[in-house]
Amino acid sequence: MRGVILLVTALVALPIVAQAEDHISALDRAAGPLNECIAEQTAAELSKGTAPRQFEIVLRNKCRKQEQRFKATLIAGLKKGRSFGPSTLRLVNELLTALRQQSIVNYTDMLRKPPWLVDRVTGA
Repeated sequence: MRGVILLVTALVALPIVAQAEDHISALDRAAGPLNECIAEQTAAELSKGTAPRQFEIVLRNKCRKQEQRFKATLIAGLKKGRSFGPSTLRLVNELLTALRQQSIVNYTDMLRKPPWLVDRVTGA
């Protein structure tokens, strides 16, 4: 009897797990290009010695498409899970702002490091 209960439980949970894995996979696919864009812009602007404030503008402009795709994917997943509302949208926007701000902090830290060390980190 216990085996039957476990089997039924597994069969009920399987679609939920599959759906979660699909959502995580979609987020990974959307986050990859955003992370790649941030890395590329960081390397490009470090080589120019761009000021942090200007880097923020470059990052926002050059990675906008990737950021919007990631945001749309995240929101779609939250809506599917019925976990979406005005406060959730605010949290998603705060998450993206925090990601951008952390990228600027990392960039600023790299600007302060010796060029030979930055070259090792960026692969230049």
